[in-house]
Amino acid sequence: MLAFFINLFYYIYDMAKNSKYEKNYLKEQLTISSIYTVHYFKYGKNFRVAPEKHNFWELIFIDSGNAKVVADNKTYSLTQGQAFLHHPNQTHTVYTEDKFANSAIVSFDCTCRSLSGINDKILEFTDYEKDLLTRILGEVKAGYHDKLNEVFLTKMTKKTSRPFGNDQIIKNCLELLLISLVRNAENYAEVTVDSPMEAFSGDTVKNIITILKSKLETAEQVSLDELSINLGFSKSYIKSLFKKKTGKSILQYFIDLKIDRAKKLLSQSKYTVTEIADMLGFNSVFYFSRQFKLHTDMSPTEYINSIKADNLL
Repeated sequence: MLAFFINLFYYIYDMAKNSKYEKNYLKEQLTISSIYTVHYFKYGKNFRVAPEKHNFWELIFIDSGNAKVVADNKTYSLTQGQAFLHHPNQTHTVYTEDKFANSAIVSFDCTCRSLSGINDKILEFTDYEKDLLTRILGEVKAGYHDKLNEVFLTKMTKKTSRPFGNDQIIKNCLELLLISLVRNAENYAEVTVDSPMEAFSGDTVKNIITILKSKLETAEQVSLDELSINLGFSKSYIKSLFKKKTGKSILQYFIDLKIDRAKKLLSQSKYTVTEIADMLGFNSVFYFSRQFKLHTDMSPTEYINSIKADNLL
């Protein structure tokens, strides 16, 4: 009995002690209630699609290449890294001329008034916003049956077994993406201070990427020995730093660059698959085809055919 009263005393004491704390309710200024479709399209040259309009928002981001976006009879030219937000019930379409383009498109419901400040204008994506969009595409791919390049998709189908929190991550990432775009439009300056070491390591990674891109132009192979000599750091430091900053190994990043270039070359219909493999420094066309399929879920030939099919729309 004594133990009961002692426990009761401590319970009441704790309640009294913690009563000084007050809640801070979190206000939601931008909320995504639902999504309609999420796409990743590859547009060949002279691609066109019929104008449409619907009662929800649609964000289009140009991942590579160039495209024209038409919104209420006004045309905007978008290049790599730029986006455009269509407001509900706006007549719109997208097309290409003599350039190819890859685009990501997300359509959604949102009642936030602040979005009116970023629609009908060209938006420049930061790396942070690109990462959020990439996460959305990955979560959609993991949680839904539909292929991201289905042009006439009107309803996405959820998988029976999906990763924990799949919808919530899509919702949260899209909200963060839009909040970031609104802040940028309002010239909101978020103060960040890098230490001298962080700034120095960031420059080192940029230098590595510059070297990789130069190798891409000459179809040369890259080696840790060469990077170590050029940058003045040990191979182990370069490997760990690059992985930490980019989330990828140097070889993975280099192959990603090659595949992106390959997609551009394949869409131009100027070179054979074998010629492109040689131009990009792959040891064989078989190794190139295997890497291309790992990155795109399609063989080079299937990719070419998909672009031709897109251009027939």
